[in-house]
Amino acid sequence: MKKGLIVFKGKYGASRQYAQWLGHELELPCWDASQMSAELLSSCDFIVLGSAVYYGKLLLRSFIMKHIEILKTKKLFLFIVCATPDSDERTQKHIVKQNIPKLIVNRDDIYFLPGRLVVEKLKLGDRLMLRLAAAFEKDLVKKQVMLNGIDGVNQDNLIDIVIAVSMYSRKKKNSPDGLARRSPTPDNLR
Repeated sequence: MKKGLIVFKGKYGASRQYAQWLGHELELPCWDASQMSAELLSSCDFIVLGSAVYYGKLLLRSFIMKHIEILKTKKLFLFIVCATPDSDERTQKHIVKQNIPKLIVNRDDIYFLPGRLVVEKLKLGDRLMLRLAAAFEKDLVKKQVMLNGIDGVNQDNLIDIVIAVSMYSRKKKNSPDGLARRSPTPDNLR
């Protein structure tokens, strides 16, 4: 089995919650990016990165750039927590293009997860910026989310990334076909 870990950065708790659920499901240690060392990153075969998005920017972006030399040598999985719906592929592609160097991650290993926005719990500056953005938003659905909040955080959102990481981590390094000898089933993923 390959060695991995989860590194996350969020602001209001959704990214941390997803990282903890993933850590439990995959039996991987979970680290806040601020506590991560280059030595620990270097010791892994693969890394799951998780980040919230604020104003189109990944909170984990500076961490990624700081550790790019290590990250480009690892298998990476990335989950991005935001309010951008799956139907908005254009915005998702823009987020990826603006925040993640092409050389470190394959688009197939990026997972967008629904986030949480509790307007009442936002810091004053964030609340004001959100209200300002809502004033200029033409899409009525997006505007309502900005004004009223949303909570899409659910453990079931992790199914695809759990399967992908499980299959990768179980691959035998010396197997001729590189395929896992034991495929995950719903029973051992829950």
